[in-house]
Amino acid sequence: MGRWLKLAVGLAITAVFLWLLVRELDIETLGHALMGLSFPFLLLALFFLAVGYSLRIVRWWLMLRALEPSLPFKSCVWPFLTSIAVNNVLPFRVGDAFRVLGFRQQLRSPATRVLGTMIIERALDLLALLGFFFVGLLGLPSGSFPESFVSGAIWLTGLSFGGAFILILLTPWLDRIINHIAMHSFFASRNLTETMIKHGGHFIEALRLVRSPTRLLTLLGLSVLTWTFEGAVFATVAVAVHATVDPLGPWFSLGTGTLATLIPSSPGYVGTFDFFAAQGLQAYGATPEASVAFALTVHAVLWVPLTTVGLFYLIIHGKRFWAIKSPSTPTTFKE
Repeated sequence: MGRWLKLAVGLAITAVFLWLLVRELDIETLGHALMGLSFPFLLLALFFLAVGYSLRIVRWWLMLRALEPSLPFKSCVWPFLTSIAVNNVLPFRVGDAFRVLGFRQQLRSPATRVLGTMIIERALDLLALLGFFFVGLLGLPSGSFPESFVSGAIWLTGLSFGGAFILILLTPWLDRIINHIAMHSFFASRNLTETMIKHGGHFIEALRLVRSPTRLLTLLGLSVLTWTFEGAVFATVAVAVHATVDPLGPWFSLGTGTLATLIPSSPGYVGTFDFFAAQGLQAYGATPEASVAFALTVHAVLWVPLTTVGLFYLIIHGKRFWAIKSPSTPTTFKE
């Protein structure tokens, strides 16, 4: 019941933001903007998208390879892309669970290790996005963007840095903490102690990856580079829709639109992404119609290719890779 309630709330939020997006638009002008799209620039945007997602997969592979040196790069490609595709069409972040549980043999890693790398991945993405957002905010006069969104971003930045600092600081003691919790009579009486210690150990070994300054800087650099290419998608689409705007506008829209995906909504972040991506571009001088055409086009460029490729692979090869083995399977996984 709780899941269906969450889905209903998400759909309601999507409906509200879609209404806010189009309520004062000249639909005819919007249609002309969409019909006048420059396809060569759209193809260039797709190229930037492919490079950016290739770098995301490289970053994830480097984390997993540090714990499983024999893991080939190709083993990480389809788990990553299919999880994105599933998240785009199903609620409750099913794609994330699918990446953690559905490809353990292929990734040669237990589920909790994969989960740990995903947490690091999301934290790095969040820090990079907040950087783009605040750089873009510096180019705007005070009060030109909703203060509630800015305040939320400031709080999110503080919590992110605070959480990362605490996590890095506490990692050496996490083994003891988990062991102490697992020994509690509640878990011991249910024969869960050994399982908790084992899975906790896999999770901790993934988190320890960021204790290496060299590796942390490498992962952070890849994160910035990844989002730079995704920002290039936004900048190229702005040219494709002929939006007359300050060059910093699409990069600010990258921050506003993507951070807005943290707001609960329907699968694919419909409504929340589009509204705030349009607001980000409009804050830099684009017309409302050009801003909405830009946001819808960016969303399509980000959604359609990744979802199509991921779901196609899932349909063709699903039976081969969907086997969910016991978490107790050792690290001698089959390819």
